[in-house]
Amino acid sequence: MPLDFNQVGQQIKQMGGDLRQTANHHDQLVAHAWAKLEEQSPRWEHWARHAEENYLRSPWLLAAPAEPIINRYQLPKFPPNYCLAAVDGSQIDLDRHWAVECYLINLGLVTIQYGQQPYSKLHSVPALHYNDQELLLRDKDGRSYKMAGALVHAERDTREGIALARLAQEILEQSTTPLVAMQDGTLIRWSLSGLDPWVRAHFLQRYLDEGLAALRAADVPTCSYISHPKAPEVTGIARLIVNPTLNNTNKAEGLVDPYPGINDTKLFGNGWLGDGERSALFKSLSKINVEEYRDHAIYFFYLNVGSELARIEMPEWVAQRPEWVDLIHAVAYDQAHRGGGYPVALARAHEQAVVRESDRRVFRQMIEQALWHARLNNGSSLKQDAKAQVRV
Repeated sequence: MPLDFNQVGQQIKQMGGDLRQTANHHDQLVAHAWAKLEEQSPRWEHWARHAEENYLRSPWLLAAPAEPIINRYQLPKFPPNYCLAAVDGSQIDLDRHWAVECYLINLGLVTIQYGQQPYSKLHSVPALHYNDQELLLRDKDGRSYKMAGALVHAERDTREGIALARLAQEILEQSTTPLVAMQDGTLIRWSLSGLDPWVRAHFLQRYLDEGLAALRAADVPTCSYISHPKAPEVTGIARLIVNPTLNNTNKAEGLVDPYPGINDTKLFGNGWLGDGERSALFKSLSKINVEEYRDHAIYFFYLNVGSELARIEMPEWVAQRPEWVDLIHAVAYDQAHRGGGYPVALARAHEQAVVRESDRRVFRQMIEQALWHARLNNGSSLKQDAKAQVRV
């Protein structure tokens, strides 16, 4: 039976009215939250300590302000010559229905130099993995973990960070132009939080030691750009101000959220930041960041790039250098404008990295042909074969 658009139309009309009421209510909540933050901004050091003391038992994510909460900064001047190193990645996950167990990680690497000697280099680096030692992780107790799903994603994230460090080092050997290293998405490996400690350490230590630590050793200002962020960490400070005595997360009965439905984008997207302006700096108090990133702990600010509000993240050793923060502020804004609302270098890196559905089909065909030439059985499952054909 076809979709009844008469009924759907009525429901959509009702949805529009409900969303308008919700938006009006959210505007009131944002105004109230800002009033609390403005009132307490001079006491930012107190709230930073209080947040760090309570992040584990808070039912809401928190951030620690690194300066007065309501500070904001206009767009700084940036050098007419600068170079940007950018990396993005994608993958073809292990599929048990295929003829052979394997996965592929594809990294897109981009170098763009602006100014008197403009230059660009775009390329991709695919890596296929199929050996037993690549498909299984084994800890010291003999437990094994299949490289599939979340673990392939974690491996891709890890390699993005390592590849960015290596790309930056190559650029420094060839150029003296001011360099910024940029990744897409968060520098906080949230996806690792739910993994077994040994697995988490396997990925995180490589990312920190061969990625962020290498960038620090090379003296490269490093950041990431998050489009349309949904984090609620600064809003968490307002929640903490309203309710300084927090119940344990598992015993939150009776604890009412004073700002339901409000996140940082709604908080800063109310016109507080003008075009090109950024917020104060904050330290993320996510558990993995506080307890495992050490001196690479991630800080962030919000930036109005005109078309959207972006979240810019950086390690602590970058956040502690105001000239680097200003450079990242200016470069992120310039890149977003050059890219029509999203950093052009990251867009090019994504284009180099992305694996489209047509690519996946060709990849599978190449595997099947290789098995046939090697006189190996093409053992793909009947379920997978049936998906590839249309039958009635």
